[in-house]
Amino acid sequence: MLQKRTKLTVSIVVVLLLIIFPFSSFIHSVEGSLVESSWPKFRGDLRNTGRIENATNEVNDEVSWTLETEDQIDSSPTIGPDGAIYIGSYDGNLYAVEPNGDMRWKFEASSVISSTPALAEDGSVYFGTADGRFFSVDENGEENWVLEEPFEDSIFSSPVITEDGSILVGSTDLHSINPDGTVEWNYSNELPGGITSTPAVDMEGNIYFGYRVTGAGVISGGQMIALDPDGQHLWDFNITESGAQVHSSPAISDDGDLYFGSLNNNLYALDSDGNEQWNYSTDGSITSSPAIDENGTIYVGSTDESMYAINSDGTERWRFETEGEVHSSPAIGPEGMIYFGSYDNHTYSLNPDGTERWRVETEGDIFSSPAIGPDGSLYIGSFDNNLYALGRERIEQEDVLYRLHLPLIFGILIFVFVFSPSPFDRRKD
Repeated sequence: MLQKRTKLTVSIVVVLLLIIFPFSSFIHSVEGSLVESSWPKFRGDLRNTGRIENATNEVNDEVSWTLETEDQIDSSPTIGPDGAIYIGSYDGNLYAVEPNGDMRWKFEASSVISSTPALAEDGSVYFGTADGRFFSVDENGEENWVLEEPFEDSIFSSPVITEDGSILVGSTDLHSINPDGTVEWNYSNELPGGITSTPAVDMEGNIYFGYRVTGAGVISGGQMIALDPDGQHLWDFNITESGAQVHSSPAISDDGDLYFGSLNNNLYALDSDGNEQWNYSTDGSITSSPAIDENGTIYVGSTDESMYAINSDGTERWRFETEGEVHSSPAIGPEGMIYFGSYDNHTYSLNPDGTERWRVETEGDIFSSPAIGPDGSLYIGSFDNNLYALGRERIEQEDVLYRLHLPLIFGILIFVFVFSPSPFDRRKD
């Protein structure tokens, strides 16, 4: 009898774990750092690599659904742990969208939202607006707080949530904000200008971001700036030629090298001390932020209407031509597939060798950068006012089998094992 009770207790625990396990990724912790999801911020991770390595499926070209906003979208989507998608619009609203395309809620910020939202573990959503306000919204779409100071200009840079829960966001200066909305520190550049670039954070917590130098009596140029985790200046990399501003967000390789683009048409590679390793020249300016695959290949778009693949030594691997400027920052999915949008109204998927897999047409140019879900679904915004979901329906059916049916089947088998008489019991009878 005791043995049977023990087996029953163990079985119940196992079945509960099997039922709960598929939904465990939906549970939020109470900490304030970046949430664990497939794409919780612009460029996916703290190093801005723009890649996902553990999606269960590759994206297909089926448009599963669209969600229409009231104005164009150049914000990029992010994805929560339960699969919800968050994106801003020129209509002044931040949207939270269910994985099936239904609107969960929208938050009215009353100003253009180009900034890509960042998602914290406690459910908070952070984003900035074109009128220079920075918001924290809870998981139900209710305002936690809003900051108007110390911001002096529009916020187009996307926020970054560090491991200690601090929120980094650029405007005229770079600011570090505590989760309660108080300012931790500000970094002011001695040169006039501002920040569009989204910071990257390395394994030691050091911060890297691009800067656009502008102002009366100043030769406009660009900088890549490095700070320590406390906001203290480490080094600058200066591009002094006129028009060489840096809007591109840096990406950090596994070896600690830094890649970013400039309006002077160049893609730059720096080491962690700010020393230039090489630069590669395209035929147009680079606002696109680079992505880095697991082999160290760098992918970046250019206004010369092309997507480039550059080897880690600075040599060109291939160039893929579209019919419009490429401002969208590429995303790398399973098997090394590359996804990006173009000003020719298309979202593209390329094989790692640069050949085209498919393209999906929208009714507007695409500045937004793709986000990839854990099931391989892809989300991207368009100037036609819509958020697009690609590849969702096929994957969703497979996902239901894995997440629900298999645990229930295992649970039934365990109960059958526990309560069916053993051959030994039958012999005793």
